[in-house]
Amino acid sequence: GEGGVADANENAGARYFKLKLNGDPAHDAARLARIGDELAKLPYATKITLDANEQYADLAALNALVDRLDHDEALKPIAANLLYIEQPMPRDVTKASPLGKLAGRNFIIDEADDSYDAFPRARALGYRGISSKSCKGIYKSVVNAARAAAWSADGDRYFISGEDLTCQAGLGVQQDLALGALIGVTHAERNGHHYVDGFADTPADEADAFLTAHPDLYTRAGGKVRLAIHDGDLLTGSIAAVPGFASSIHPDWSTMQPLKRPTPRVSQEQTV
Repeated sequence: GEGGVADANENAGARYFKLKLNGDPAHDAARLARIGDELAKLPYATKITLDANEQYADLAALNALVDRLDHDEALKPIAANLLYIEQPMPRDVTKASPLGKLAGRNFIIDEADDSYDAFPRARALGYRGISSKSCKGIYKSVVNAARAAAWSADGDRYFISGEDLTCQAGLGVQQDLALGALIGVTHAERNGHHYVDGFADTPADEADAFLTAHPDLYTRAGGKVRLAIHDGDLLTGSIAAVPGFASSIHPDWSTMQPLKRPTPRVSQEQTV
């Protein structure tokens, strides 16, 4: 996973790092240089992805960043290990801006993925990849992975990345991992365990049942069942070995309450 609670060493051994950008080429370059210096001190190789979350205003700003990555000696530790840059420009700008001379480099869309035809449209603009998120729908991920494989057969490389968007321990993270395995994602941003402490307020018996069924994926630490992270990896052997969509164990549905439907309200117009 790219990327905590209770275990101070949970990020030890991580080899893939997603680094955020703020849209200012000079600021981003300086920050990336500092991070690159630190990563270069690690006793093992690392890989980098950059995510701008729509912060680069236009192609001119994006070209300025890429020029620094290509020519700034201080950025070599980042550039030499860079896998792709994610959603550099705002979605509306993205849709109206062919990448031009940047086409063919590893740029992917995320926020601009708003429909089933978003990936083909992005490809026509010069993008090479798209992100997979369970919240976007598993069928979209499967379709996009098939597209990437078919397009790559013609010689150019297209790909799909993985992001979990705060998937929680239990069915959420398990099914997201299963989806990633199905479509061939080997590394993914995984941050749900940074936002929620283990299984949070899940009944202890339920958390224990998940631990018993998947002892490679979970562990007990800090008094709670939580993800077991092994040098940056999550082990999926137990969820792949059972029938179903990573769902051999279910939550305790009896402890849950149905969502309340909001009361419809109609605003009255005042005639003046």
